[in-house]
Amino acid sequence: MEAKGSLIQKLDDFIRAYYLNQVVNGLLLSSAVLIIGGITFALLEYVGQFGIAGRTVIFWVLVGGGSAILSGWVGWPLLKWSRLSRGLTYEQASNIIGEHFPEISDRLLNVLQLQRQLGTASASHDTSLLQASIEERTTALKPVAFQRAIDWKKSRKLLKYAAPALVLAGGIMGWTPDLVQEPVSRIIAHRQDFIPPPPFSFSVLNNPLAVPAMESFTVEVRTEGATQPDVVMIEVGDSRYRMERTEQGSFRHVFPMVRESVRFVLTASGVRSKTYTLQALPVPTLLGLEVTTTPPPYTGLPAETLQDVGNLRVPEGTQIEWRIQSKDTDRLRLEFGGTAVAVERGAAGTFTAAIQAKESGPYWLVPSNSAVGALDSMRYHMHVSSDQFPRIRATESVDSTALKTRYFNGEVSDDYGFSKLTFAYQWLEVGERTEELLAGENPSAGNILRQSLPVPRGRSDRFFFEWSLQELSVVQGDVIEYWFEIWDNDRIHGAKMSRSAPRTFSPPSEEEVREERDQANADIEERMAAARQSAAEVREDMESLRRQLAEDQEMDWKDERAMEELMKKQKQLQEDLNELQEINNEKDERTNEFSPEEERLLEKQEQLQNLMEQVMSDELKEMYEEMQRLMEQMDPESMEQIQEQLDNMQVDQESLEKELDRALEQFKQLEYEVKMEEAIEDLKELAEKQAELAELTRNEEGPNDSLQAEQDSLNQAFEELQEELDALDKSNEELENPNSTMDREEERDSIEEKMNDSSDQLKQDKNKKASENQQSASEEMQQMAQQLESLMQKSSEEALEMDMDALRALLENIIDLSFDEEGLMEDLRSTSENDPAYVMHGQTQRRLKDDARMVEDSLFELSMRIPQLAPAVNREIGLVNHHMALALGSFGDRETDIITTNQQYVMTSFNNLALMLDDALQQMQQSMAEKQPGNGNCEKPGGNGNPKPSPSAGDLKKMQQSLGDRLEKMKEMMGEGANAGNSGKQKRQLSKELAQMAAQQAALRQMAEKKAQEMNGDGSGDGNQMNDIAKEMEELERDLVNKDVTIETLERQQQLLVRLLKAENAEMTRGEDDKRKSRAGDQNLATEPAPLLDYLEQKNREAEWLRTIPLELDAYYRDRVNEYFNNLDLTKPDSELLPQ
Repeated sequence: MEAKGSLIQKLDDFIRAYYLNQVVNGLLLSSAVLIIGGITFALLEYVGQFGIAGRTVIFWVLVGGGSAILSGWVGWPLLKWSRLSRGLTYEQASNIIGEHFPEISDRLLNVLQLQRQLGTASASHDTSLLQASIEERTTALKPVAFQRAIDWKKSRKLLKYAAPALVLAGGIMGWTPDLVQEPVSRIIAHRQDFIPPPPFSFSVLNNPLAVPAMESFTVEVRTEGATQPDVVMIEVGDSRYRMERTEQGSFRHVFPMVRESVRFVLTASGVRSKTYTLQALPVPTLLGLEVTTTPPPYTGLPAETLQDVGNLRVPEGTQIEWRIQSKDTDRLRLEFGGTAVAVERGAAGTFTAAIQAKESGPYWLVPSNSAVGALDSMRYHMHVSSDQFPRIRATESVDSTALKTRYFNGEVSDDYGFSKLTFAYQWLEVGERTEELLAGENPSAGNILRQSLPVPRGRSDRFFFEWSLQELSVVQGDVIEYWFEIWDNDRIHGAKMSRSAPRTFSPPSEEEVREERDQANADIEERMAAARQSAAEVREDMESLRRQLAEDQEMDWKDERAMEELMKKQKQLQEDLNELQEINNEKDERTNEFSPEEERLLEKQEQLQNLMEQVMSDELKEMYEEMQRLMEQMDPESMEQIQEQLDNMQVDQESLEKELDRALEQFKQLEYEVKMEEAIEDLKELAEKQAELAELTRNEEGPNDSLQAEQDSLNQAFEELQEELDALDKSNEELENPNSTMDREEERDSIEEKMNDSSDQLKQDKNKKASENQQSASEEMQQMAQQLESLMQKSSEEALEMDMDALRALLENIIDLSFDEEGLMEDLRSTSENDPAYVMHGQTQRRLKDDARMVEDSLFELSMRIPQLAPAVNREIGLVNHHMALALGSFGDRETDIITTNQQYVMTSFNNLALMLDDALQQMQQSMAEKQPGNGNCEKPGGNGNPKPSPSAGDLKKMQQSLGDRLEKMKEMMGEGANAGNSGKQKRQLSKELAQMAAQQAALRQMAEKKAQEMNGDGSGDGNQMNDIAKEMEELERDLVNKDVTIETLERQQQLLVRLLKAENAEMTRGEDDKRKSRAGDQNLATEPAPLLDYLEQKNREAEWLRTIPLELDAYYRDRVNEYFNNLDLTKPDSELLPQ
């Protein structure tokens, strides 16, 4: 049954498609016939212009014929397609299909017949065979598409006829519509009578015929008709104008400015148009624009009124008011950002509007009226500047020698100003702190701290800030983040904040500090060695140049070139030494900044730095400057001066080499001590960690794998520490004076054995035994650290004692040599050149020179170990040997004057050496006394710890008065001696007296300085007057040292007494105790200084040294002489401090 239904459905579809084909064919054929017929009859009417009867016949012929054609060819098939009328039967359709498909033939018809039989069969008959036959045939016919039997080729043929007709109709309507439209309109209105029109007509193309006032207007006219005029005139009032012809049948005329309505008429060839009116419409006009802007008060900008300016640039929050003058305007629309702004209309065409500026965008002013509406608009743009975030930029600079001080230089800028500037920082990580640091405020990570800074002024400003981390107690392990914050003064949205780029600071770790220090030390050692080599090369070049100049009669260009090279090398050497000092100083400061050394090592660092700064003496620098000056002169007379200068420089150059050797040796010694102390501290720390691990192992706190890993780590650390100690032993052996060391092999083996056993026992889960070995290893490491520390301390003390003994012995030898040289000089002066004793004096001078050479070697060895020795000691002993050699060389020619002159130089250097060695000895004694337990702040080692009270101003006045009396007597003696002629003995006596007085004056000056310091201790400034007195005492002291006692000296003495009297009165006013003042004066210096004279008499030979000092004595050595005599105090000092 399903097959049957499918077959019937396909036949129904075929029948509908069959009639649809007929409808399409009918449409194509009827359209072609009707179009051709209609065009034909329209052309007949266009040509014949029939009357009513003729047009009526044509009308009905077209209507009747068209109806018949459409009904037969389209309407009837359409009824059958829509099944409103009976169409093909299934059998007829089957025949059509069978004819189209030969392979089907009559099988489709047979199926229909079988189905009919099946439908008429009674229920008692067996129809299964019939149904099977139908099913079989239906299935065979199912793939066949019945609609393919419809012939669409005929439709395509008919399209060939219909298409040209449609194209023809379209062409006529497109090109000459009048050819069809007018005949068709007359045929349709066939009952009307048409009068022939004029040959042409006027058509005004403008619609509407209106123009806004004061604008030009162009009238467009077209003539329509069978004939076209060549000229068309336009009449306006009494005037006639010829219209411009634009093309055939088209004309135009321009009214230049229409002020009011205009009436006009068109005429041409006797044809006249109706009257037209061109209406002038009122135009809305803007006459003036006034804009008032009032910025927010916080911007500091003034209000501003703009005339006829619509484009605006204003800050956000600005109040803007428009005031607009207009004409012929009923309404004014102000649009901003698509939103209309309320506009109020005032009198005389005035409009006002106001808004608060919030965003940028265009806005329009649109005037309008009822006549023309809105013809035009004014477009403007308003730029609203939002308050921008403030901008900040900060640069940081750091002194490489002081990482805890950071310097910032920043710039800030904003639209309108600032409200706050702060510096902020926070701890990102917090390192471990000692108990002393924990007692204060303990920082916490993430807590932001801020420090207010001065608020910047104006719209841009610069700021400077120095941040010291010293007060923050920064320790290793801390990580601090810091930045700057700037707030603007925005009152609209609230103050906005901007930050500078954050930076972080973390102190270098102990390992980093050590690594950096070791690298710097290696660099310094290398630079020292290079400087030592350069100094040797300079000395060799100097010696070579000196010999060459001695051989040449005059200086040639080779000599000049050699001198230039010598000066260039010397200048480079000096620059290298200065750079070396800076590098060493920076290294010390960097090293001590986060992990300061103990006071003893800091003192050695300072001594070493001072030694480096004085490696090249001022005398040598002055000699090189003088040499440079002589080279620039370069005349024949300067050659002798250059040779003399080279001779003088030789001693200083040799001293420079020795000082470099000394500095290098002491640098290595200091490096050894620092590393040894660090190794001891590391050993102590390792012992503590081992003890802590022993406790954890004993209590079984944690898995054994973790405990074993930690033990292995400690084992590795101990091995590395032992390697460091071994390396220190090797570096110690390379020193000129190696330090004492201990044999650590037994202790090291024992500790390593216990540490390794504990690791093995932890593997075997023997925690108790492992803990015992760990504890034992910790105790042995602690014991080893104590032994090393004790050995260092003991060695240092023993070395100090030995050096002091050697220094005392050397000082005695120098004093003996000085006296021997003085005796030789006195003997030589009284010996005739022909006296045989002259030869014996020469032999004595040679013996003294050999002794001085041994002193030089011993002194150099001592200087390598004793940093307290002034850098000039090697130079002075070099001068001793130099002048001794010159004196010895003059004995052959019996040049007594040259010999005694050099001997006097020798004595001067011996005296200087004695002063320097004595100063170094006292420093060493003081250093030893400070290290001994129980010592207080005493003036002399071994004292009772109570400082002497400073004298009063009255006491100082009495002592100065006593000294002034002696000074006046001395002046009288000098005047008498000048008149009578002084002998050598009298001159020596005067020198002795002046030396004693200079010593007394120096002591008084020091008392005054001490008194001033005590008085200024509370910050009151009461001691300033005493400071001025001390300065005048120094001037008086200088006159005595230089033996320049004049009338001005006595006047200075009197002025000094007046100042002391004023100081005494001021002191009494402050209410000091008079008894205490008088006792202080008695204890220091009596009115009649007999004890001092007795002591100075005993030290007559030391005082005699001053007689040999030249008047042009260097300031340094003059000060050292003063200090030496001042150290005698004004009472007899302890005998143990005096050279024996």
